[in-house]
Amino acid sequence: MAIDLYSQQEEAPRWKKILLIFGIVVLLTALVVFSYNQFVIIAKNNVNIEEINLQLSKQGTPEQIEKRDMVLGAEKKIEEFKKIASVKPVFDVYFDSFKTWVYPRVSFSSSTINAETAEITLKGKTDTLQSVMQEMTLLDAETDVLSYTISNIVVSTSVTFDLVLKVNPELFKQQEINE
Repeated sequence: MAIDLYSQQEEAPRWKKILLIFGIVVLLTALVVFSYNQFVIIAKNNVNIEEINLQLSKQGTPEQIEKRDMVLGAEKKIEEFKKIASVKPVFDVYFDSFKTWVYPRVSFSSSTINAETAEITLKGKTDTLQSVMQEMTLLDAETDVLSYTISNIVVSTSVTFDLVLKVNPELFKQQEINE
């Protein structure tokens, strides 16, 4: 008698069926999670990485960054210097005007200029007292000289004196330069 192996099929126990279904569900869940990560999350991360790389390439190499910082520092110093230079007094206008204020026989050996108060202190010397009087006449005629004081007049072989001038503050202002 031959045994027929195919005629009788044993039914699989219920726990094996549940285990098979659970295995298939786990497999499908793993495939879904893998696919989601592969095509959605990693794609978003790649876009973020490309943006970061683009920003880094715009910044440059460390040497370029160092040079840029050096240039920006120099630019800051230049701007500070421009501010300082724009408020410092300019003496060109004063010296051009001063030439016309001096009587030819009078010489000045020292001068102190205070641009903030527009006050000038001079030590003068001439040969006669008449030259001092002529200097006073010249100063009276000047519109840029607001007031003056002559003191410490010493008459010997020559005449020495101290002169304090209060002048127009505009003589020390920065002039506009048209470029």
